[in-house]
Amino acid sequence: MPRGWYGEQYRILDWWEYGLPEPPYGYDWVRVGRDVLLIDSYTGRIVQVVRMVFW
Repeated sequence: MPRGWYGEQYRILDWWEYGLPEPPYGYDWVRVGRDVLLIDSYTGRIVQVVRMVFW
């Protein structure tokens, strides 16, 4: 995933409010449209997708 798509403005810092588990060290939850992705903060690799969190 391109770095511009998982910058600070897309990170979900209150992940518990959405019922998401705590991201492991080096990973972040980010919003992409209605979905939330767990990504490796260093490589941008998508590890998990949670669909339709935002509607």
